[in-house]
Amino acid sequence: MASFGKRVDIPGGRRRIRRRQVHIVGSATSMGGSRSVIIQDLCLIGAKLLGRDLPPPGAEILLRTGDRAILGRVAWADDDHRGIVFGAPRRKVA
Repeated sequence: MASFGKRVDIPGGRRRIRRRQVHIVGSATSMGGSRSVIIQDLCLIGAKLLGRDLPPPGAEILLRTGDRAILGRVAWADDDHRGIVFGAPRRKVA
C-alpha cells in the first residue's frame, strides 16, 4: 500500500502525481460481480476506493461513475480500501 502513487527511487517516497481528495459514488465490476464503491481520492494514474467485498490485488476491474468508465487493476488492498491503477494491460489468453 505504501508505494501506490509514490516515487520509490528516493528515500521518503514522494508522490509523483498529486492526488485530489474526492467523494464520488460509483461501481467496480470484476469477474466476481459488481460492487458499489466510493472513490476517495483520484489522480491521472489511479484511485483509492472504499467498498465491501472488493476483489484482491491483481484483479482487473471496470470502474464506473455516471456515464464514465475506465479499466484498472487492483494494486493493493487494506480492509475495505483498494488502490486501483488505471490502464491495466490485458493478460494474454493461451
